[in-house]
Amino acid sequence: MNRFRTAPAPGTTALALAAALSLLAPSRGAAATTSDGTFEARKTTPAQLSVEVQRFALSNGLTVILAPDATGSSVAVWMRFRAGALFEPPGRSGLAHLVEHLLASGPTPETDYATLLESRRARHFNASTGYDGMSFEAVVPSEELPAALWVAADRLGTLPALVDQGLVDRHRRVVVEERALRVVDEPYGLVDERLSARLFAEPHPLHAGVVGAVAELGAVSAEEVRAFVASYLVPANAVLVVAGRFDPAQARRLIDEGVGRLPPGRPAPTPALPPPSEPYVDQRAEPLARRPRVSLAWRFPALPRDVGLALRLGGQVLGFMSDGAFGMGVEAGLLEYAGESVFQLDVTVPYGEPMSVMEGDAKGLLRFLTLREAPVELLHAAHLALDRAALFHLDNLEGRAAALAALELLPPPHLPIGEQLGWHWNLDRYMLRDTARIYLKEPQVVMHARPTRPKAARGERP
Repeated sequence: MNRFRTAPAPGTTALALAAALSLLAPSRGAAATTSDGTFEARKTTPAQLSVEVQRFALSNGLTVILAPDATGSSVAVWMRFRAGALFEPPGRSGLAHLVEHLLASGPTPETDYATLLESRRARHFNASTGYDGMSFEAVVPSEELPAALWVAADRLGTLPALVDQGLVDRHRRVVVEERALRVVDEPYGLVDERLSARLFAEPHPLHAGVVGAVAELGAVSAEEVRAFVASYLVPANAVLVVAGRFDPAQARRLIDEGVGRLPPGRPAPTPALPPPSEPYVDQRAEPLARRPRVSLAWRFPALPRDVGLALRLGGQVLGFMSDGAFGMGVEAGLLEYAGESVFQLDVTVPYGEPMSVMEGDAKGLLRFLTLREAPVELLHAAHLALDRAALFHLDNLEGRAAALAALELLPPPHLPIGEQLGWHWNLDRYMLRDTARIYLKEPQVVMHARPTRPKAARGERP
């Protein structure tokens, strides 16, 4: 929800890869390193990645994080619950996402929170659901903090009792249309849906993704919605972040008088998840995009902090392996959520290569990580890219609030945010190589996306 906001000879990808790697040859301007391959210096400090916060817990179990910043004019109120698709009961995929739609803004004039905050000059009002979390978000002028905190409390105290079957049916139609927009009508959307179903084989709760299966959504009742809310959308299972320009004393009082008076509920335990299935190769026609794509995906149990960061860094390194001259695209990254992680590598080319060739080239990219140490210059660039992304995220009020809420829900230990975001600088190219060699072996799922549209016109290559 967001209220306001002719086929060439085989080996083209290999040619692009060779061209990309040739750009990575050592140069005289290489980053200075120590004898063990680590960097002598970095461009950021923990202080630059830090956010000063006050963290406390209310008697009803709600974790509160206050992050005042007098340099702006707005305040963000973020409430995040351990209540994503992982927590849905069997046969009810999409329930969590449906609940998010139902509780974002109420059905009566008195509970129309979107209109209320819009009238208070809110510049952001949104709600979202992921694998392991559900968030309700607002950014308002600093003087409207009382209204935003009132909405956070009233949503939990008032809306569940107003949920009836008619309301569920209306929002279900909205969710089904959202699936059409984001999956059916999105390039590679149906391919990604198929990949997810293979990666999260039944009975995994993510088998049908966050949006869910249309048939299962059609069976959701109002009673099941209220039961999900009573179990998961409770203070003891949530973190509330207030970030931006505000008076901490006033915020503390308003929180105590609002969400602080709600019944606590219980923290949600991470559900037991089935182990990965045997490796699988699949293919699906791609009706929208004209570029063939190969995806390699791995699913892991929860990873140690250093391993997760090394894979994230490796994904950034692989992301540099694209070359505009040949039009190859490479995207790679790690997604971490409660109890598990997923690493995915997508490779696209604009030419009609056989999918088997593309798969071989994608695996060749991986060997760049697993069979050799990454060039120091490239690794340095990857470190800088991670820092740059973190800095831009923290400079944005919405990004800051979202990061604080998400980091709070990570398993302990809870490091200060500056240490957490800068920890990747402790990783050298040897750990990157060894981690990739151990974890990125044969992928669990290989997905071929075969375009069905005519090839786009292209100029002759020199």
